[in-house]
Amino acid sequence: MDIKLVYSNLDPVGLTIRKLGYNFEEISEDVIDFKYEKGDAIVIFSRHQSKAGVPSLTVHYPGNPVDEVVGGEPNKLGIAYPRLLTSILREIKKLNVEIEKTMEATHHGPTYQNIPVIFVEVGSNSEYWNNEKIVKMVVDATLKAIEKVDDIECKGFISGFGGPHYPRLFTQLAEEYCIGHVISKYYIDKLSNEVIIQVINKSINNIDKVILDSLNSRQKQRLLGVLRNFDINIEFR
Repeated sequence: MDIKLVYSNLDPVGLTIRKLGYNFEEISEDVIDFKYEKGDAIVIFSRHQSKAGVPSLTVHYPGNPVDEVVGGEPNKLGIAYPRLLTSILREIKKLNVEIEKTMEATHHGPTYQNIPVIFVEVGSNSEYWNNEKIVKMVVDATLKAIEKVDDIECKGFISGFGGPHYPRLFTQLAEEYCIGHVISKYYIDKLSNEVIIQVINKSINNIDKVILDSLNSRQKQRLLGVLRNFDINIEFR
């Protein structure tokens, strides 16, 4: 599979990667709204920002689960690639650096591509975006993960609904399972049936289990009304 490694020259992590001399694809677009589409899958490196400012290394899929748009299109998810995201997350978690390492729930664009897009982010401020040592560690871990992608162990392919934006449960499950889209609890009440279906269908690897994490009875019943149409296991946490 032809996996394109991409950075933007409008992004500080992208500029650090360019300074390090990696021969990746360079774009001049906002990372949350780019139109680049080459190869069979895209891994894009970018900065991570959070209100808390916690130093972190994160991976996630793009997508706008509801009407509110942050790059891309409303009510549309990108295509997940559970083997690749999980392989990258596992390699990043091995890095010997005292920074939080986690998956994020699906958020922001772009959503235009007909191939998988995975974000690999370094944060959460310029001290880390410009840190050549840390950025190099993340890039090299990603390269190693790509080499292993077809050989990693996956007990199953899981998607999820509920839990926080930084989904500790799914980050832990990634040690054994491969993870598709995870929709945080903040979006659940506004999800359309179409987006619920996308969580299952928009994946390179067939999703065989869905976990509903920390949802109330009404939310569970609403999701089950759609999910029962699929031949998948449904688990409650």
